[in-house]
Amino acid sequence: MAKKNAVAIKKEPYDSPSSSVQAVPETMKEVQVETRFRAISDLHYLDDTVVLERAVGAGMQLTRELAPSVNQLASMNQLSTARKDDGLRWKESIEEIIAMGKPTRTTIGVVGATGSGKSSLVNALLDEEKLLPTSGARACTAWITEVSYNYSDDESKAYRAEIEFVTGEEWQREMGPWLQSMKDEIASGSPDYSSANTEAGMMLSRLTAVYPSVTKETIATYDCNALMENTEVQKILGRIISLADVSAKGLSDQMQPYMGRKVESKEGTDMNPWPLIKVVRVFVKAAALSTGAVIVDLPGIHDSNAARAAVSTNYMKDCSSIWIVAPIVRAVDDKSARDLLGESFRHQLLLDNKFSAISFICSKTDDINVDEIAGELALTADIEQDRFKIASLADEIPALEEELKALREQKRNDADILDECRDQLDDWENALRQVQEGQPLGVAVGNLAKRKRASDNDSVVSSAVDTSIGSNPSNKVQIEEYVNTLRRQAQDLRERCRKSTAAAKEHEEKLDSKVQEKKSLQCFTKGSCIRKRNSTCTQSIKQDFADGRKELEKESASDENDAFFKDEKHTPDYEKIKADLPVFCISSRTYQKLNGMMRNEDISTSGYRDADDTGIPSLQAHAQKLTESGRNARCRYILTKLHALLTSIACWVTGTDLERAGFDAKKVEEHLTTETKKLQTNWRITRETFCRHLNDILQEYVYGREDAIIAKAEKNAPRLAAGWFETPKAGGFALQTLRAICRKNGVHNARGRPTIILHDQLAGPIQSGMTRDWAAAFERAIPLIIQDLVGGLTNHQDNFHRAIEGRYKSNGSMAMALDLLNNINSASKGIPASLMMTLLGTINARKDNASHAMLPPIADAMDPVYSKCLQVQGSGSKTAIESLIKQHIEDIKRTVFRTSVGEMHHRLRKMETLAASWLESEVNKMIDGIFRDYSNALLPSNQGVKQLPEELELKKQLTPILNSAAARFPKEE
Repeated sequence: MAKKNAVAIKKEPYDSPSSSVQAVPETMKEVQVETRFRAISDLHYLDDTVVLERAVGAGMQLTRELAPSVNQLASMNQLSTARKDDGLRWKESIEEIIAMGKPTRTTIGVVGATGSGKSSLVNALLDEEKLLPTSGARACTAWITEVSYNYSDDESKAYRAEIEFVTGEEWQREMGPWLQSMKDEIASGSPDYSSANTEAGMMLSRLTAVYPSVTKETIATYDCNALMENTEVQKILGRIISLADVSAKGLSDQMQPYMGRKVESKEGTDMNPWPLIKVVRVFVKAAALSTGAVIVDLPGIHDSNAARAAVSTNYMKDCSSIWIVAPIVRAVDDKSARDLLGESFRHQLLLDNKFSAISFICSKTDDINVDEIAGELALTADIEQDRFKIASLADEIPALEEELKALREQKRNDADILDECRDQLDDWENALRQVQEGQPLGVAVGNLAKRKRASDNDSVVSSAVDTSIGSNPSNKVQIEEYVNTLRRQAQDLRERCRKSTAAAKEHEEKLDSKVQEKKSLQCFTKGSCIRKRNSTCTQSIKQDFADGRKELEKESASDENDAFFKDEKHTPDYEKIKADLPVFCISSRTYQKLNGMMRNEDISTSGYRDADDTGIPSLQAHAQKLTESGRNARCRYILTKLHALLTSIACWVTGTDLERAGFDAKKVEEHLTTETKKLQTNWRITRETFCRHLNDILQEYVYGREDAIIAKAEKNAPRLAAGWFETPKAGGFALQTLRAICRKNGVHNARGRPTIILHDQLAGPIQSGMTRDWAAAFERAIPLIIQDLVGGLTNHQDNFHRAIEGRYKSNGSMAMALDLLNNINSASKGIPASLMMTLLGTINARKDNASHAMLPPIADAMDPVYSKCLQVQGSGSKTAIESLIKQHIEDIKRTVFRTSVGEMHHRLRKMETLAASWLESEVNKMIDGIFRDYSNALLPSNQGVKQLPEELELKKQLTPILNSAAARFPKEE
């Protein structure tokens, strides 16, 4: 290249060291630290939970060791060489790191119908017998049960619980409709209130539990306000009762008076508070929960009371995972995996991006009829052969039992005859002995015992023992002959007894063998059928789940004739969706029995080879596995904060290179300030670009679709309303059901049927219309721009670092400072990624709140017509109610859906504002932190301030702790 093309670089005043190179202060030789913490930064890229948590444990210990010295520095009254607020900043970082010591909370919502086995599942998961009540006696309760790990070290509080009761306002809102509903039911002569399985029966059960004086005969005389004044009820409303015990049984016994059995008060009332319970929180040291999993039993996702349903819905929003429980005998037939508790619930899962968070649990796998199941399943030839063998043994065993019975009878008869023969032989031998001793024959024979055996076999014995010879002997010889005859008979009878005993024993062994063979084959066949049914159900549920997702996607697909139609190319991989759905087939009670619990319960474990066969151990491992991503993210965040903390403190302890290198501190500071301002400007542009792109995405996929989805809802509303007044067979509601719906403001939970929520149905077209665009925005587009944001911040930081490093890397005296700079850069680069995960979490949480916010305006708009409908009485009521509702929907449809969507958009715009504000604040904090740390590495500490002896002592204390970091975080092979 020609010489004239060479570029001359102008030297800046701070490019060269000054002529006066200062010597290193003698005192600083005692506080030199290792300035690289690469082992910590390398951990950021690992995805091994065990390694990361071990590193966090080491980091926590290191942080605690730093705390005393840092706290002392932060509390120094005299001006120190540390820059202003550095000590306080380090102290706050230490406190933040230590506060993150507990595992991240991962909430698992458990949903399912009454009787699905949820409580038994939770007990088994916790390795407890009956910590949570499993009786169906309180099937109508609507409280939430939350079970989490007990971090208390107090042995007397190994098991803890908190029972939170509804407030007075909540109870009044809940009880008022119940009371009026019961009055209406009883006045109309409905028999529903007399059955606990009906909604009316459930409401009566709740009212009479809290107010024992209320009966179906007296309920009409009670007023809601008067009941609210009840002293005993007022004592418990709004309270949180804390309980603790050393054992699960002890805690369960303490909870029972509130959750089950009646509790007697000192005043003599038998008020039972269980209907007033809002949330029960249980804390237990269960291994399955030790990594941060929190199990939440959500019994009332669609409770007919709006307040109760709202509590469950709020919990559902916060759930990281959702377990749907159904008995295996109904799981496939009920299409639980496809229907997912209602259409609105399924749409909301899509909007909340929680379809991938679902796990399906088939409970009660021990409930099986082998003959029925065998006919439905395609069993292997070996199993079919075993079933034929079982059938053959079923015929063979009774025949053997009859043979054994006959042999035992023969054995008993032979034994009786032998006994009789022996008795006679003893008597005649005694008579013979008397004759031989000189006793007259007549006297000896006359002394023979005259015995009558009390036996059912007298005729058999008499015929078997020959007594004719000894009936009237005339001389001693005849007696001797008779004795010899009896001896021969006794010998023959002993041989017969031996043979009959041996034959009976042989048959017993053969029968036992056949019975055991049958039991073994039955157990093996039952186990094979259980496992085959588990496998078949698992595949069927996975397919149903994928089909259900496909149907939802199809419903939410844009209409090509729609003016807002966008030809989206993204199509979910339904085979992957099917493969990825976790399905568990479990038997909670069998697991408990095999593990030494349920000792007083008659529970068969047949068909299960061991506890693993019950599926509970796999589910326990799954609960722990679900926490891993959150645990890993927490670990990385802690290690990033620790890395930055160590680097910052090390800068203060060792920052003396500039003096040795002879650079002008003021000019170095000017250069650092200039480059920091450039970084600040570049980061501001990157941040503003992200905020602009976020708004563009929401405008394209959400705000811009407003008119289309509102028009769809307006069009469908009259059709949906007309469907409510069809015949029940056609999907409509009977008059009685319509009244129940109106009494409860559009919500009705009919036992055994999907919950009816009218405002959810009206919102359905909005939900289905926005689902695909919602996913395009929040699942694909926004994560991409967040990645771009992180990339932009990181690239600008690298440029900043190169600009600083390039000024001084040619000077050998700056080696330690440059080493620190590299460490600062490495530590700081992890912060944007951690912050952006927080940003993504915030956006997702806010968008979930926004999607839920569209329902209340519709519910509120429908409330007035419900009151009017309840006033309609007499013949023609259904027609009159139909007219009122249809007209009301016509009146509100042009405003209500726009209000509904407007509320959702309002919350999304607030989310944009919050994200922009939060991002600006965090970026500014990062800028300040980088400037401080680079200043500490390059510039003399607080210029002009003399180092105090106390500071030197603190540096001496911190040096070995900092230098030990590498050994505490060994490199993983």
